[in-house]
Amino acid sequence: MLKRPELFERGYHVSYFPLPDEVANFVRDEDWPQVDQWFQKASSKDGRLFNYLQAFHDFSSIEFIISIRDSQNEWEEDGIWHDDGSRVFAFSLSLTLDADHVKGGRLGLRRIGEQYATEIPTPSFGGIILFLTGIYGFEHRIHQVKEGKRVIIAGWCS
Repeated sequence: MLKRPELFERGYHVSYFPLPDEVANFVRDEDWPQVDQWFQKASSKDGRLFNYLQAFHDFSSIEFIISIRDSQNEWEEDGIWHDDGSRVFAFSLSLTLDADHVKGGRLGLRRIGEQYATEIPTPSFGGIILFLTGIYGFEHRIHQVKEGKRVIIAGWCS
């Protein structure tokens, strides 16, 4: 159940989730196993991220991936529209250390069946975009990163 529907009139809400310096250091060093380990703990039922997200929506578990989109990747392109299936709630938590230098990589969000989409830029480190899924009639995609590197924890709550 969505606890703060007034924050999601457009299907999303941008907020801030404070991250410790150690996470920034892991990202800077590209130590992805340590990033994964930190977020495994944070997304567990007694973890910081789990508790933070519970203020916005009821759910019982979090799945996540570390998503790295880099303009230097020759295969970089726009993602496809999708609605995350039966997942009730989604988020995009920025681990991007220099978001001001990222061109592209916006999160597109729209109501299913509509052509118009909102384009949400990559927030700075610790910025979090909370957004609604297909259960609420929304779909999303990530646009091509044309300059720089976008590092995100992409997550889904069930």
